[in-house]
Amino acid sequence: MRNEWFKRLYLSLIIILVATLSFGVGRLTAVPRGEGIKMEYDPSLSAGSLEPTARSTQTASVVQALPSDASGVIGSKNGSKYHYSYCPGAKQIKETNRITFNTASEAEGAGYSLAGNCKPR
Repeated sequence: MRNEWFKRLYLSLIIILVATLSFGVGRLTAVPRGEGIKMEYDPSLSAGSLEPTARSTQTASVVQALPSDASGVIGSKNGSKYHYSYCPGAKQIKETNRITFNTASEAEGAGYSLAGNCKPR
């Protein structure tokens, strides 16, 4: 009787461990969605080549060097939705069909509405 109980417990533990291991392996091999993080190195910004006061000045110039459409919104000539420049839908609009607005309110004034998969930051 006691041996039968031990066999059932042992079998239950094996089934639970195999299921847990399978789930963990499946999670590890899943393909991540979205874009990865892109890191770029600018040698002119390295800490060894700048004075402490010059470093803050250099950082300010980098912020100004960002593209002007980084804060803008993008719409399509053929559609009625607008996207922020960081949204995946903005990257799918062909260059020939792109319309760029400075602000979201400007795009809404032109009859566009925010795309459902795009959230403001």
